[in-house]
Amino acid sequence: MACEIVEGYFDGLDPNSPEPSDNRSYTYRHGFANGRDDLNGSPRAPAYVLRAMAIAAKQKDKEN
Repeated sequence: MACEIVEGYFDGLDPNSPEPSDNRSYTYRHGFANGRDDLNGSPRAPAYVLRAMAIAAKQKDKEN
């Protein structure tokens, strides 16, 4: 799963990458959003919240 976060992150850094759809894992989408945050230079939440969101994404992937 950590690999999917990283893959999503790098895709999010690419301004030409389309927004991921529901066919991607929660962890991928979380990483993508983090990449977009860095691309735009504006985090969507404080780091502690993003860490909690990453944990929640991993849990959702386990449940599905």
